[in-house]
Amino acid sequence: MSIPQFVENAPGLRIILLGNEAIARGILEAGVVIGAGYPGTPSSEILSTLAEMQKYYPNLKVEWSINEKVAFEVAYGGSMSNARSFASMKHVGLNVASDAFMTAAYAGARGGMVLISADDPSCYSSQNEQDNRYFGLHALVPIFEPSTPQEAKDLIKYAFDFSEDFQTLVLFRTTTRLNHGRGDVVLGEIKKIDREYGFDWDRSRWVCLPSHSRVLRFKLLERLQEISDFANEFPYNSLKISDEKINGKRYGFVAAGIPYAQLIDALNFFNIREKVSILKLGMVFPPPKRLIKELLKEVDRVLVVEELEPFIENILKQIAYEEGLAKEVEIHGKDFLPQNGEFPAELYLETLAGLMDLEYASVAVPNDLLIIPPRLPILCPGCSHRSSFYAIKQIEKKMKTKFVNSSDIGCYTLAVYKPLEGLDTEICMGASIGLANGISKIQSEKNPVLAILGDSTFFHSGIPALINAVHNQNDILVMILDNRATSMTGFQDNPGTGIKITKEIGTRVIIEDLVQGCGVKKENLWVVDSNNLPEMIEKLEDAVNAKGVRVFISRHKCSLLEINEFRLKQIKTPIIKIDPEKCKGCLLCVDKFGCPSIIFKEREKKAHIDQESCRGCGVCIDVCIHDAIYKEEGE
Repeated sequence: MSIPQFVENAPGLRIILLGNEAIARGILEAGVVIGAGYPGTPSSEILSTLAEMQKYYPNLKVEWSINEKVAFEVAYGGSMSNARSFASMKHVGLNVASDAFMTAAYAGARGGMVLISADDPSCYSSQNEQDNRYFGLHALVPIFEPSTPQEAKDLIKYAFDFSEDFQTLVLFRTTTRLNHGRGDVVLGEIKKIDREYGFDWDRSRWVCLPSHSRVLRFKLLERLQEISDFANEFPYNSLKISDEKINGKRYGFVAAGIPYAQLIDALNFFNIREKVSILKLGMVFPPPKRLIKELLKEVDRVLVVEELEPFIENILKQIAYEEGLAKEVEIHGKDFLPQNGEFPAELYLETLAGLMDLEYASVAVPNDLLIIPPRLPILCPGCSHRSSFYAIKQIEKKMKTKFVNSSDIGCYTLAVYKPLEGLDTEICMGASIGLANGISKIQSEKNPVLAILGDSTFFHSGIPALINAVHNQNDILVMILDNRATSMTGFQDNPGTGIKITKEIGTRVIIEDLVQGCGVKKENLWVVDSNNLPEMIEKLEDAVNAKGVRVFISRHKCSLLEINEFRLKQIKTPIIKIDPEKCKGCLLCVDKFGCPSIIFKEREKKAHIDQESCRGCGVCIDVCIHDAIYKEEGE
């Protein structure tokens, strides 16, 4: 992305943008003032892109919030104050924000308010692949879904106008393929909205106690009916009817988002795009009932193409039943397409061939094609989390007991794989301490119970669970892996770094002060450099053997950030080598520690360090029991 081109108010200029960058540009063109979110793949680049724009557009105010619930509330406070606002998060983030979202739907929007939910079919970087269209249905909020980067930019820009016209929240649903795909985008005009900003003290609307919410519920239903009536005229919904038949039948298709774009490619492959009827949806809820009825009356078979749940399919079947069309038209969806995962291109071709009796021969993979063996995801070379988990394993070995390691979500979750195998639970953000609270009531007399989470995760949702542990006197050890960044989602700063999204200096929140503020006693708090393995093992053993609520902070900057910092400051990085004379080929450094920079030369039966990938952390020096690994000063 070219920043000068991106910020330029140049309608008609065509540039190539990432889907998330296109969304950010559309937000900029809409004249948005407030933006907030929490980093989470595949949504992260939306807010970080806009943060780079803030110096060019000082009226734009964006922030990384402590979690998704707070992010939604920050944005909604902007809407209450008549400012166009948005909150951005990945799909599971809406679970966190849903408490505020479900009630805010009653009061609706004042300044345009859009909630961006980036879903992740196939769980590329998530613990589930939930379909957040059901949140729109649940909250009775309209759902927009773009199919290309161009439409993403245009549709989100339109969403703010729509939100203000109907005084409604808008749920803007994307998926990974849209967020992280690239396409050419024609820029539009950047709006400068002339309006009065300020809170309006409308207590009957903004104070959602029961007597007010009962009235707001009626207004929500009236608003939804108005939107339903408008759905047939929605500019990003379109219906194309064809009278032609294929093998004796008239076919129709319904799709939205990326599945629509890929469906068009598949129809073009068979050269039948003009021979079928297509209902393309830009707003998937509420549905355009008149357009759907027109389609159902004109075809013999309909295929609903959508990833994950049969959301649109169920809507079509309901309308067909209500209109007495259920026996006249076949409606297909999940009987042809899977209910899990992102759809590969080949699946579209195979499905159309099966549905319409078309000739199609799938391309066989040549027998002599080089097949690359699968490789487990691993922690980076020099990652401080590796030494933390290695220390845990050494203490387990010494104590001859198994710990229950309850984990959160982050880079450290990769420690579940060999050789560390350091995790026993992982559900969601904050659950490491939450689950440990419950497990300790059963297990702590038999096995030490550890709750393991990162610094950003602790700020996100670990604090309430820690207070719960203190209040209820549960016997757990909380291990906070502080690497000074939200690394897994792109190295975003958090309160522990004291740097704001704009890279300006903010206020740093000290984790150990916060921990003591939660009620943890000073004698039950340890802070150790993760890469000082001997001290890590010594102090962590003390923490494991103590009783009550204990907190151990394992702290060292993310190796990727550290090596970049060394380069910028021209600091010599240590060179770590292995003395082949001392190496016994015991494989301890490979099989137990597992740093990917340590490789084993089978012919020599010796370990070797790959200097191209080694970060020079030196932890492996303390791992080797033969003193074969040593540090050599960098040049």
